Amino acid sequence: MPPRASSSKTTIIAGILAGLLAAGLGAFYLHQQSAPQADNAPAASSQTAAPEQNARAIDALMALPEIKAWSAHIEKASGGRAHGAVMETSPETRLVDGVACYQLSFFESTPDAAHRWESFVVSPDGKRILVDDIVSAELISLEQWRKDNAPMQRVATQ
Repeated sequence: MPPRASSSKTTIIAGILAGLLAAGLGAFYLHQQSAPQADNAPAASSQTAAPEQNARAIDALMALPEIKAWSAHIEKASGGRAHGAVMETSPETRLVDGVACYQLSFFESTPDAAHRWESFVVSPDGKRILVDDIVSAELISLEQWRKDNAPMQRVATQ
């Protein structure tokens, strides 16, 4: 039997992902260390509001019918080997009409890699969700995105 080919591609991908994770964690640590430290209670309450708002934004995105359908499709089509996931794609918020919004993306997470399906910008209260068209660099409404891209058809054709 001939020797099996090396899985160098998998090793390279794993190394890249580990490096990106380490860089992200390092940036988060440095950001936390450089943030001004205040000893008063109002500052502490505003720091705890950010994770709650982030979770609210993620929950709102996860509640979209497209995200639910995409997640179910990925799970079923892969036999449970891949999953849908919403992740923050930038630690920095994006200012939209004076509101600092979270930059989130929906990914197909496989054992080898994560594949981005779509990017979104979500308000902290989760009430406003825009699609970040990375090709045109424009934000479009959910209604326009649904009309122009028919995202539910994506699972019907795969």
